[in-house]
Amino acid sequence: RLTDKLIPGYWGHAAVWSGSEAELKELGIWDHPVVRPYQEQIRSGHQVVEALRSGVEMNTVQHFLNIDSIGILRKSAANRSERANMVIQALRQVGKPYDFNFDVESKGRVYCSKLVYLSYSGVDWPTKKSLGRTTFTPDDVAIKAVKGGSLQLVTFYHEGSRVTGNQLDTMAKLMGVNNGSQAAR
Repeated sequence: RLTDKLIPGYWGHAAVWSGSEAELKELGIWDHPVVRPYQEQIRSGHQVVEALRSGVEMNTVQHFLNIDSIGILRKSAANRSERANMVIQALRQVGKPYDFNFDVESKGRVYCSKLVYLSYSGVDWPTKKSLGRTTFTPDDVAIKAVKGGSLQLVTFYHEGSRVTGNQLDTMAKLMGVNNGSQAAR
């Protein structure tokens, strides 16, 4: 998206999959007090939580996929309890205003990669200091898969086509980082 060209790095956006009704029932959280207010939205296909300039909201996959490239990541070896907690933490952010200051430590405001930061516990996220604030970008999310961290790349589409071969190498090259494999050197 053109609006994402202002964000440093290859990736311009990040979001969290909340899941379908069946998935949330399987996790045992469909009737959780945080999930309950969003049941109708989830039933109507609003299963992606994302922070847009209008604030944190739930959107359909079709709305979210107005993009050029997508990397689908999941927390490696996340158990049922961790997955449930991730969804609950993401849904707790819905309705909060957008953080135009891009400060991962600020309270009450959220931007896209901060949504991931707040939702995924137990990940040692790579933050940086910039202009007196702590920042965290969509590339910082992806680096946890590219460099063999706690996220796993499930699939990768670049410019509308599924990347074949070593997807991590391709992603690393596009991000301008070395993931340690022969192909990325």
